[in-house]
Formats: sequence, C-alpha cells, structure tokens
Amino acid sequence: MQIADRLNTRIRGSGERTLLFAHGFCSTQEVFDRQVEAFAPHYRTVTFDLAGFGASHPSSWHPERHSALEGYAADLVDLIDALDLQRITLVGASMSAMTGLMASVARPERFEGLVFVSGSPRYLNGDGYFGGFDRESLDGFYALVGGSVYWRKAVTDMLLNLQGAETLEDVARSVDCTRTEVAYTAARAIFESDCRCWLARARHPVLVTQTRADEAVPEAVGHYLAQALPDAQLAFLPGRGHLPMRTQPEALNALLSAFLERTAPRAG
Repeated sequence: MQIADRLNTRIRGSGERTLLFAHGFCSTQEVFDRQVEAFAPHYRTVTFDLAGFGASHPSSWHPERHSALEGYAADLVDLIDALDLQRITLVGASMSAMTGLMASVARPERFEGLVFVSGSPRYLNGDGYFGGFDRESLDGFYALVGGSVYWRKAVTDMLLNLQGAETLEDVARSVDCTRTEVAYTAARAIFESDCRCWLARARHPVLVTQTRADEAVPEAVGHYLAQALPDAQLAFLPGRGHLPMRTQPEALNALLSAFLERTAPRAG
C-alpha cells in the first residue's frame, strides 16, 4: 500500500499552486473542509489523515517512528515525494506546524510558504520561555490520557475552549475514535518536543495565526514565533479555542487568501 493510500489522502482542485493541509492532535483532515471548499476552485488542495488518526490505515502508525515529531515530518516528506507536489503552501495545524517546517527544510524547492495555525515550537515553560505548561501540568495530562476513561472529554474541551457552547460533533467524534495508545504517544511527542532550533532554518514566508484564547498555545507563543522566524507575519483570529479552521473559518480563509496573494510569484 502506497503512503497516499495509507494516509487516506484526498486531492481536489487543479490549480498550479498546491495547498497542503495537515491537521493536528486527535483530529482528522475533515477539520479543513471549509478551507478546501473555499480554495479548491483555484488551487490544488491535498488533505490527509496523520498516522494513527482518522481513517489512516493501521499500518501507517508505528510507536517508535511516531514517538517524536520527526516521524510525522518524515511521513509528510514521503507523501510530498510520492505525489510529486510542487509550489506548496502548507497549512499546518497544531503539531503539524512544526512538522511542516521540518518538511520544508528537507524539501525547500517544493514550497512557497507556510501557515501555522495554533502551532507552537515548545509547550513547556523554562529558561525565560513561556509555552503555557509547567512540568506538573504536563505529567498530569499524560497520566490522564494514559490511565483515565475521561481523557477524551478533556482533550475535546482543550481543543475547543468554547466555555459551555455546544461541542462540535465532528471534533468530538475524531477525538473519540483515537486509540488511547496513539493519543498517549502523540501527546508525549508533542509536549516534550522543543523545535525552537528549527525556526531560524525556515526559508519561506510564514503566516502565524491563532486565537488569543487557546488553552494549548498562549498568545505569547505567537509573538515568539513571529520574532524567531526570519520572515513571519502574525495575525490573531477572533474567537476562542485551538481549532479556528472550524470555529472561525471565514476569518482564517480571509487571512490565507491574503497570504497566498502576498506570496504568489510575480511575473517577470
């Protein structure tokens, strides 16, 4: 089975430029449905399910390979090569922001730009850096995911942060369908990562965006990314939560459209 099939890849549209959408923790490619609907008429759009999530084939996930973000980045590079994707703007949500950056460093000739949606290079506080989590809170989260039947509700609440609003059923469903072993391994890969050393290696323009009320990625992280990346634009989205592509799709689409216009190659 080829990697595109293992990762349940879907290609829509036929534009010269490619929008490659990569979802985050306990999510699926369906989280980008509103973006695909908006951009497929003018771009080739590519979505897929990360190994272990959504409708990816069980054989795509390996506990050793995917115990670090580099394993997911390697999957992304393999998918780009297999599909011979060119002129890519990668829209990476959450964990896929940093794996997308890693892929762009590995294959810079294939990329035009990067969009980080609720991405973070480091979640653990320390040495003057504020990522939003201390060691005690992270260890508590790992214990919850690894040993409690209630972890799925806790993750859904963290992703949405809607303060009593009705939970989006598709988001809750994607969390509910994630195996505990996958969630625990991915959580440690994400929250123990430190990708700050990758930021200076970015060779493409980056749009950094998130809401100001994100339980996983505080506002300070967006400012840090904008300062640490060589060519970055920071734009905060209205609303709350970690999934603005679902909760604020029109606002995100407007930012993405403007970024694509800014990064389009100029004639002559």
